[in-house]
Amino acid sequence: MSDTERASDAGTLKAQSLWGPLTSDPTSAVKVCTVDGTILYINAQAAFVASGEPVDTSEIIGKNLREIGAPGEWVEERLALYRTICESQRPVLFRSVRNGKQLLSWMSPIKIEDEDDPDQVLVITRPASSSDESAYLLIKGDYEIINSKTIALGKLDVLTPREIEVLALLGQGKTIKQIAQTLFRSTKTIENHREAIGRKLNKSRGVELACIAHSAGLRVDDAKRERVDLEDKFSL
Repeated sequence: MSDTERASDAGTLKAQSLWGPLTSDPTSAVKVCTVDGTILYINAQAAFVASGEPVDTSEIIGKNLREIGAPGEWVEERLALYRTICESQRPVLFRSVRNGKQLLSWMSPIKIEDEDDPDQVLVITRPASSSDESAYLLIKGDYEIINSKTIALGKLDVLTPREIEVLALLGQGKTIKQIAQTLFRSTKTIENHREAIGRKLNKSRGVELACIAHSAGLRVDDAKRERVDLEDKFSL
């Protein structure tokens, strides 16, 4: 065996040893898609994130994103991003919100040398609360951070845009006075919004709202994003 062959085998073994732990990580949703959206691989966690319940991954592999029931605008945004990633051969960090929870997806191109096969994208998704946001924004790297144009608020969809703004700022640890200054409103107005949020979410204690807001990882500009309904639908 030549040195080149040994190096190739070593590289293959190393890749295989890394792939197993990565895809079995219960905190990481992992999938591989072709540039046109066909799902080549998906782990159990990604299937769960997509459907909201345990799903046999064999039921998903081989399907196209357009076939899995998510809203068209949600799917088309991701397919356009896949095309951009494959054309530029540059990874991106994609931020989205599903069922009121912030998700960060590392999307990286997989270059396929065979011209007959489409290029592929590796997507690794993890939940991220408000406290995680400052960390990823400070990461130094040769990639772009992209916010989804759509948002799936889940149970938080009962809130008005202004209430989403207030909840987002609560999640960032701001006081009522600070929120009032940020949104150019009176403290009484912000207190009324907080009370309305509590009634709608059936949470009477301020600490409960703070926990919801922290977990959601919302940003003020999320209030302006197009809302989509992903209940009981896949959202890969």
